[in-house]
Amino acid sequence: MNTIGVKLRISLSGIVLFGGCCLWNMVNEWRQMHITICSQINMRLGNKPAQKRASIWLQSEQKRFLQYKELLQKYHLHNFFCLLLIMLVVVSTGCAGIPATPQESPFEADISSVSWRILCPGVETADIYDARLPLIAHAVKIDLRNPSISIVSTEASRFCNTQGGVTGETTQEFAERLHTVAACNAAPFHASSLFLSRCRTVIGIHITEHSRMSAPNARYGALLFYADKTARIVDTQTEEDFLAEVCYAFGGYWTILRDGVVLPQKLEHRDSRTAVGLAADGTILILLAVEGEWKGRSQGLSYTETAVLLRALGASDALQFDGGSSSALVVREGTEQRLVSPSGGWNIHIPVASNLGIVYADSADVPH
Repeated sequence: MNTIGVKLRISLSGIVLFGGCCLWNMVNEWRQMHITICSQINMRLGNKPAQKRASIWLQSEQKRFLQYKELLQKYHLHNFFCLLLIMLVVVSTGCAGIPATPQESPFEADISSVSWRILCPGVETADIYDARLPLIAHAVKIDLRNPSISIVSTEASRFCNTQGGVTGETTQEFAERLHTVAACNAAPFHASSLFLSRCRTVIGIHITEHSRMSAPNARYGALLFYADKTARIVDTQTEEDFLAEVCYAFGGYWTILRDGVVLPQKLEHRDSRTAVGLAADGTILILLAVEGEWKGRSQGLSYTETAVLLRALGASDALQFDGGSSSALVVREGTEQRLVSPSGGWNIHIPVASNLGIVYADSADVPH
């Protein structure tokens, strides 16, 4: 979902401008009421000189009021063009706007200064900063072979049918509800309203605990988890890929990295990204969230650049999940479920259709 920031900024700009017009109207209505009241009071005075002075003052005030009214009517049209100009500026700088192309500010995946910290045995996380773009990203590395580690996803009980209809929730709500060590958003989705309703429809496959809750979409790839605690990324969602041994499946967009080779992509603008990578023959899972909603803090990455970064982090294969304003990563630090991406001050954390989580069975081993 890449249009949330733009719609929000346009709405706020319109509200501010509309509020200014309403305030102007209120001031002039109050002024007219004040003139009327003063007129009634002064006309009841028996003193002729007072009536004369009041009449002169009222004429002056009425003339001034008519001038205000004329200006208000005149500038209604100007306000419209002002609002249109603000909308254009907002669209060009919002989260869905296409920033400068990557070639103008080349991305180099330098992770030499990246420091990993342990969340629990088999799970570690790192923050990635690059002041040259600028760039802020966050990664979580999971050893799927650890017997205490398991995968969780949006459960079948939250779906209203097997065609992908689901009650959405934010990634942080998902993490708090299932007590995950790490969680990120997953599949793209359709929504009639992002804020007025939580009804979502998953685009592509979603399998949770062997139960298929949405149909595959051959246009997109998917991340599959098996009973032997390995994972695999497939380029297209076809029926033969989703046999009984698949415990969990998360639909995404396209495969961006295969056998260490960055695959060409059609979309090359920078934005917020959520992506997953696999290493060590599918036994190491890497979750990556790239911030890109506020371009002054972090430019975001293109699909190709995201693949380059995941390769630098050790992945041989990688898949792009839903990005833009849907992108979110939550990690548990102590007893707190912390939203690490997006990390900036004021961000809209929207309910999404599906989430992927990592659970550690022995909570006594989780640092507090």
